This record gives sequence, C-alpha cells and structure tokens, in this order.
Amino acid sequence: MNRAHPRPVLALAAARRTFAESGRGLAFWVWCGLLLLLPGSGCFSPLLALEPVTIRSKSGQFIVHGLPVPITFSRSSTSAVEYLRLDPAPTAVSLERIRQLVAVELRLPDSYSGTIQVTTHATMQDHLQPRITSVRYTDRWGYRVDLPERIEKDRFLAVAVEVILMEVANRKAVLREAELPPWLALGLAAELQATSLPTLALEPGTEVVQRERVPDPLKQPRELLRDRPALRFDELGQTLVEHLSEEEAAFYRACAHLFVHELLRMRGGSECLRDMLIRLSENLNWQTTFLNAFRSHFDRLIDVDKWYSLNAVNLSGRAQTAAWPLPLTLHQLEDLISVQVLVRLDAGELPIHTRVSLQKLITEWEFEKQHPVLLQILTRLQALRLRASVEALELVDDYVRVLRAYALGRDGKPASALKRSTSQIRAAARLAIKQLDELEVRRRALEPTAQEGAAGR
Repeated sequence: MNRAHPRPVLALAAARRTFAESGRGLAFWVWCGLLLLLPGSGCFSPLLALEPVTIRSKSGQFIVHGLPVPITFSRSSTSAVEYLRLDPAPTAVSLERIRQLVAVELRLPDSYSGTIQVTTHATMQDHLQPRITSVRYTDRWGYRVDLPERIEKDRFLAVAVEVILMEVANRKAVLREAELPPWLALGLAAELQATSLPTLALEPGTEVVQRERVPDPLKQPRELLRDRPALRFDELGQTLVEHLSEEEAAFYRACAHLFVHELLRMRGGSECLRDMLIRLSENLNWQTTFLNAFRSHFDRLIDVDKWYSLNAVNLSGRAQTAAWPLPLTLHQLEDLISVQVLVRLDAGELPIHTRVSLQKLITEWEFEKQHPVLLQILTRLQALRLRASVEALELVDDYVRVLRAYALGRDGKPASALKRSTSQIRAAARLAIKQLDELEVRRRALEPTAQEGAAGR
C-alpha cells in the first residue's frame, strides 16, 4: 500500500525558526505542549492534516484520495458507529475487504478489470450525496466515487457494494452500461453487514471488537414487516431510492435485504446471482437477465413475486427462534409428501379421502394430472424449509431438488416439462421414484432422534 506522506516536520521547523529568531526558543516548546492538550486534537493531529494523501489498496483496484482524519483512539466498536469519518488508509483497506466478501458471496473470481478512484471531500455541508461516475476508456470502464468525509455507515457500504457490482457487470459492456437492479446493491450490502461486515475497521484509532456471526441476519426486516406488508416485487424493481424519505428508504432497504437473502439461500442461488450480474449487459432490462439466470427456479416474473411474497409473509409471522423442533418438522414433512386424494371403492358408493405417497402418485397418475399437484407441493416445501429444524433442513432441500427436477425438467420451465415425450417422462419418473425411496430411508432414520429429543423435553 503506497502512501504520499504529509510534511508536518517542515511546519514544525518553520515555527521553530520563527520563535528562535525572536529569541523565544522556550516558547516554541510551550506552544507545542499546548497543542497536545487541546481536546480531541490527538498527537499533532492539526499538523498531520496539512495536505491530502493518496492510498492504493492491496489489489490496486481502489485508489483513495483525501485528507487524513485526526486519530482520537476511540474504544467503541465500529459496528456501533452510525456515522463514519473516512480516513483514506482504513477506507482503502475496508473497500478491499468488501470486494473480497462480495466475490466470496457470489462465487466471483478474485480479479478486476476497471480501477475505482475514490475521493473523500472535507465539507461542512449537510446531506452531501455520494456520487458514482462511470468513465469509458478504450478497452474498459473505470469509476470515480465522490464521498463526503462524514457519512452514514449504511450508505458507505451500499455505495461500496454498488460500485463493485457495477465494475463486474460492465466488464463485457461496450456501447452502454449494464442496468443494475435497484434492489441488488442495497440488499447485498445489508446482507453482508448483517453477516460478514460488522467488524470493519473504518476509522483510524477505533478499536475493532470481534463478535460472533449475527444469529438473526433478518432481525431488522422482521421488525419492520410486522407493522406493514412488504413491497411487491415490481415495486422493488422500479423504486428510485434517492427520492424516498429516510423512513421509506429504510423500509425499502429491509425488503431488498429479505429478497437478496432468500435468493442466496436457494440451491445455487449465489451462482444464479453471479450469472445474472455478469450477463446484465446482454439485455436492455435486468428482468430478462434475471429470469434467464434463475430459470431453474422461476418461469415468469409473477412466479418470483409469489415466491417473494410467501417469504415475506413467513418472515413477518414468526419470531427469531422460529425453527420448529425436529419432531414437528418431520411431521409436517410427512404430511406434505403424502398426497390427499379422493377414491371411490365401489361404483355405487361415495368417494372417500385417503392419502398416497409421492411414489404412488408418480407411478399411477398421468403426468398432466400430477403436474399441478407437484407444483403445489414444491411451493409448500419451500415454505417448510424456512422453519425446518437444522437436522432436517438438508433433507427438505433434497426433496425440493428431486421434485423440481422431475416436475420442471432440465430447463426448469413447467411448459417445457409438459412437452416431454412419453419415454422421457417415464425415465424421469423412474429416477424420481428411486431418489424418493432413498429420501424415505433418510427420513425414517431421523425419527429415533426426534423421539429422543421429544422425550428429553
């Protein structure tokens, strides 16, 4: 990390000569002592900020310009700080760590194409807005970020994540910039802040307090969604956050956090988000790219809206310790995978309700009749996993995987699955029945553990 050092020694030497020429050498040292006694001045801090510095991050992607912040040696944790004073040195380190965590979360390679110039501005103006400016070079895109020296921590993280995502999304862009979904940067920043970023050292002299991973990353969205319904999916995709009030912006951020959190929890969700990000420049709108990237999970945007609404309802209606115990989870799972049907034992009798296994349903019913039932079971299994016990969560996910592969086919689209040939459906049915039998063995193996747990209580 390269740093252009200020020259406080020259200022001290000039002051010393001034006092010496006047015959008051002792007064010079008294003057220096008084500087040290000034409240909040730190050690020669007024002199150390005489000129700006330039810091290059470890990878070289971030180049931060600005005035050093006087060191106050606060004992508070940066996780409790709402406002930050951005010193170039720790800001460059923090940006580098945010970049690495975004890469880990989205399974991105640890590389970059465009550099990001960050300038912090010492200003007395209130509500100075951060600004990201894209610069098109011959072979790549570059970015300039202007930040006020004093900024809210949430806003700093959101701006950092946004410019990092923009750099990734525009690596293949030529004529125009890619369009980022408005929920992506805010939601991912909130998710990282709730899980991986609470211990960032963003200010010089601030003690970093290490702590456990947040046990409930959705604490804030849960609290806000108890009082009002979540935004619709189309509202997430169209809202201009900069035009919202502070309260409305916080609510939007909570809804975006929930949406991104649940996308990441999907099987392969990180990879789908990564694919969407790197292919954003291929289409005029992000919705098309989103559906292409998540085609194994959603067929239409309305399916995304239904899935998101279901997650929001489940979140607002449960407490922090909402995971069901293993016995209850297994009971709910058994109820889901045994399908209630009407059968007529005799032509002259009324039909009666009974239950059949998924294997029997797949074997005896025509696929066109199975299909809507299987889609309904998939939706209910997705809801069950939100409250499943830790011991049964992988089992529930595997049921979802098997049924999705059978009911939706390779491309994940119901319409395409219905167009498969008879031989293809029979082959898929044989594989699904075999996998469901294996899952049944695993489910039965968990029952003694569940009984022991129930007896222990």
